[in-house]
Amino acid sequence: MNPIRKYYVVPIVITIVSIIAVFGFGSSDIHESQITRVIDGDTLIIDLTTIRLSLVDTPERGEPGYQEAKDFASTVCPVGSNAEFIEDSWQKEDKYGRSLGLVFCNDMFLNELLLTSGHAKILTGFCDKSEFGTEDWARAYGC
Repeated sequence: MNPIRKYYVVPIVITIVSIIAVFGFGSSDIHESQITRVIDGDTLIIDLTTIRLSLVDTPERGEPGYQEAKDFASTVCPVGSNAEFIEDSWQKEDKYGRSLGLVFCNDMFLNELLLTSGHAKILTGFCDKSEFGTEDWARAYGC
């Protein structure tokens, strides 16, 4: 290899590796905004984006526990409150086009709180499809 090329290649490789180490490769996107609507226990709208909580399932309209799960989500993440959404980089959207991920409101982790409160169950069929399936909170509930 030409000695001059060697002096250029090494710093470039070091720079690329450093960028990947600092910023990650395929890491999750984090969005901060306000809750504009709570649709049900596991679906909310942050600004204009419909969010489906990763790995949790709450009762649907007409099923027992629906209103309780929705009210619980509304208490943790009331309309107008600031929220942080962490997009699931392995599964960005569900079959309805809703963004999938984790939601934090008022320093509380909504996905996990729905499970610990008994308002939701874990979606075990998605544990290997979500980047969050191996996290402690998900494994504690069956992933």
